[in-house]
Amino acid sequence: MSLKDRLKPLLKIFKYSSIIGGSALLIAYHFKQTHIRISKIVNPCVLDAEKKCSPEYIYIDDPSYDAAMKAENDRENKQTVGFSRIWKSLKYSLAWKLLWLCRHGSKEQRNIALEQLAAFKNNKSWDCLKLAQALDHDTAVLLARTRGADLRYFLPPPIHVRRAALTSELTSFKLRDLLTAVQGVNPHGCIQYFLTKYFLNVQEQPVEVDVPNKPDNLTEKELCILCLDGIHHHLSLFYQKNYEEDVSVKTLIKLGILPCLAELLLRYHNDIDMDIAVLKVLTILSIHSNLSKDFFQNGLVRDLSRLLRSNDVRLASSAAVSLVNISGEFLFRPGLYLLYPLYRTPVQYTCDTLLVHGLRGGVFVTWRQRDKTCFKPIGILEVSVSDADCNPCKENETEAKYYDLELQQVLDDIIEQEEESLLANMEVVLHDLPIDARRETILNTFTANKKRNALIQEEEDKCSYTFCWPKDWLPKDCKNLRILGINYWSSLSEWLEHCPLQNADISTRAAELIPKLVDAEVGKKDVVWLTHSMGGLIVKQLLIEASESSNTLIKQISNYTKAIFFYSTPHKGSALATMPRAAAAILWPSQDVKQLQENSPLLLDIHKAFLKYAERYSWETISFAETLPTPVTAFKVPIHFVEPNSADLGRGMFYQLPLDHLSICKPATRQSVLYTTVLDVLQRVTADVELHKSNNYIHSFIDYILSTTRLKIKAIIEILDEAQSVERLHSIEKILLSTFTDDFWD
Repeated sequence: MSLKDRLKPLLKIFKYSSIIGGSALLIAYHFKQTHIRISKIVNPCVLDAEKKCSPEYIYIDDPSYDAAMKAENDRENKQTVGFSRIWKSLKYSLAWKLLWLCRHGSKEQRNIALEQLAAFKNNKSWDCLKLAQALDHDTAVLLARTRGADLRYFLPPPIHVRRAALTSELTSFKLRDLLTAVQGVNPHGCIQYFLTKYFLNVQEQPVEVDVPNKPDNLTEKELCILCLDGIHHHLSLFYQKNYEEDVSVKTLIKLGILPCLAELLLRYHNDIDMDIAVLKVLTILSIHSNLSKDFFQNGLVRDLSRLLRSNDVRLASSAAVSLVNISGEFLFRPGLYLLYPLYRTPVQYTCDTLLVHGLRGGVFVTWRQRDKTCFKPIGILEVSVSDADCNPCKENETEAKYYDLELQQVLDDIIEQEEESLLANMEVVLHDLPIDARRETILNTFTANKKRNALIQEEEDKCSYTFCWPKDWLPKDCKNLRILGINYWSSLSEWLEHCPLQNADISTRAAELIPKLVDAEVGKKDVVWLTHSMGGLIVKQLLIEASESSNTLIKQISNYTKAIFFYSTPHKGSALATMPRAAAAILWPSQDVKQLQENSPLLLDIHKAFLKYAERYSWETISFAETLPTPVTAFKVPIHFVEPNSADLGRGMFYQLPLDHLSICKPATRQSVLYTTVLDVLQRVTADVELHKSNNYIHSFIDYILSTTRLKIKAIIEILDEAQSVERLHSIEKILLSTFTDDFWD
């Protein structure tokens, strides 16, 4: 067989393989080009939007579509006036530049850009949506804390969350699965008890039924709130500052707790009970600032900005804490609440005002304005303060006004002069006058003008009830404050169900509170404490430990403390802890009450050590004592919680007022001695800081002038020296010239 015949099969195979291979390469090339062209026109992943946690938008790159949109835009522009068209183009050009500054500018530029973005008004929904899509999560969080920002600047929850909120699926079973998961990583008896109580006998129906059974004695909303409280309780006990070590939070995030919370906020929109339950969980999750993008992608930044504007101090404060935490500006651990300022402000605070409540109290309960008609006896199981103002003021009749403004001003001046002349010879009796005062060093004198203003202010305060008087009153009368509320669990009676891990003595509570204050940067500015009842004992122990600490950050708390207010603090114990056996059998006092026994060695040791450090650091102390008994339970059994001799610290000003234990920390108006003494101290503290700053500015200015003068004098001396040296050279030159010339021989 010839060589040609042998190669024929091989050539035939090579020919067919070349044809098939070339065809395959040609098809693959055209397929790739087609895929590239389709990808340029429409996002191929748009069909997977429901599986994403973030909203997806379709961006079309088709020339015909662009031409149609341009024609539509030209038509709208022709219908608008020329000046408004120019203004609109300038406005949105400025908006994009401000967005660029928010991302890439300095801190000062970013603050100005955020303020200007929030100031944009009367925007169309489409324009707001374009800005919302351009916002990154960091800018969105900062803008959410800016006063006046449009809520349409923030993206809503993803589409799969919005659709889930419209279904009939029970969210309580999602929360049950979350509770079961955290119980698996961090077992706790309270969670097991909760699951056994509410979910043990609940069996889901067969698959063909859409909605499973739930407990008959609870609504779906109530069961969801109970589940959220259980999650909050678990997280508050087992949270970790480092995200990698926080197993419970990582488990919840992985199982989708944030979409679940966003779904609840949509299902129960503007429901205050659900908002509070969700915010309690969010405040703990937000301590991990690395979750800010997850908050943003699930639409929670928008909800937090909405709740920040609420008139309810519980919602506004919790939303502010969550936004501050995820922004990374401060770290507020569980139990700390930001009361003021709620919004971002370029002004730096110069003084921290810390509120610490007593037994059965709370940040949003203890520091309310007093309303006598709303008084109720204290209960064992619930707080005794009403949630509403039950004696609203009647609106004053409209006074006659004149069109001539000058005539109106003259009449107002005449009325003011008549009132001041009348008050000059009259004694004005305001609310909350002390019946006894010791070691009082400040004499409050009222001129006629001050009396008139005090009466006007007192009437205004009666008609504008506040649920947190430090938050609403102090910033009006004193600038540059940061007001923080401290919350801790306490019990009056063992009849209440409580977690065994929440039982703690005074020393333990103080030790747990110190790292929270350090993380919140308490101790870098001046500190003023407002304490009620047992809260004063916790603060005393805290300041003792801070004074004895070798840690610089902890020791700064005692160094920067300027004043402590004690509202009925049992420095030497309380008679409530040593009640008769029959009464104790009925009340069954808790461990918190038992550690307040009269003349307890522990309390006396704390008292002695505190007085020593108070003298060393020159802390100003002001004490208030109750003189009226407090009705307890529905039978209105009168009990005197703290006697005046126990409430007297033994140093500083001391006042006895005709009030009971609950009312002693609730001033009726801003003219109450309970408020004026606080305001006087804060004004002096902040004034000293401002004076110190001004003195620093003066000293720095003088130093600058002196240093500049020294440099000028030094330069002049150097010039003179140089001139003198030049003159010497000239004289030497003349001598040399005269020596080697004819002048020498002459």
